[in-house]
Amino acid sequence: MSLSPLQNFGLGGDDRRETGRQHFTQVLTLLLKDVSHPEMALLADWACNESGNLHTSQISHLRNAKMRMLGVKSLDALGRINQAAHYYKADRRGAFAEICTAATTARIEEILERFVPLMQDDEVTPMNSGDLMMIYLGYLRYELPENDTEPYEAAVENVPQWFADLFEEKGVSFRDGLKLVQSKWTGSSDECSKFCSVLAGIDSYKADELANVWLRVSQVASAILDEDVSEQELLELVNS
Repeated sequence: MSLSPLQNFGLGGDDRRETGRQHFTQVLTLLLKDVSHPEMALLADWACNESGNLHTSQISHLRNAKMRMLGVKSLDALGRINQAAHYYKADRRGAFAEICTAATTARIEEILERFVPLMQDDEVTPMNSGDLMMIYLGYLRYELPENDTEPYEAAVENVPQWFADLFEEKGVSFRDGLKLVQSKWTGSSDECSKFCSVLAGIDSYKADELANVWLRVSQVASAILDEDVSEQELLELVNS
């Protein structure tokens, strides 16, 4: 994995920040891959040695790109979690001792076993709050792992019917359902047009194309269902 400068300096400020905000949701999703939102909040209390810096509702809003501004406490907590988790595993008697976390309970240890910190280019230094802020502002990009497209092979066929059933369940017509998708879509307008065309049966995805926009799809589904649905959970729902 690596951090690289984004060639976004020619973009207007709003466009650059929106690009960064969308990429930040992908990075946060990777950070949350093996831990739940409540567990992340527990790690925040532990890493910051104070409570209340990161709430589950804030994590959900950040992950679903609903939060327009990244709060200082949230940013501090995410950076400290990443650093403290790495140093706990790699340098417990050195750098970890200097961070001054709260006591490491058995519950925290169990969560840390599953948590995978994000690293800087040297693969030795964990990303910190500054790195995360630069990602959020659209100045840095974190190299994300390639998507495993196998689960999306079935979803390519199933997703139009799943959303049609969802619209029916919510009591909205297909046309109004597409308008709802458009209002909730957090990616680009081209991505949204493509997705709506797929739902309407006049276009189609390849598995890797669907994988690349699945975060946006899960955000739309979450908004329509009015509950937080992760990408993995939505895959399972669509393919069940």
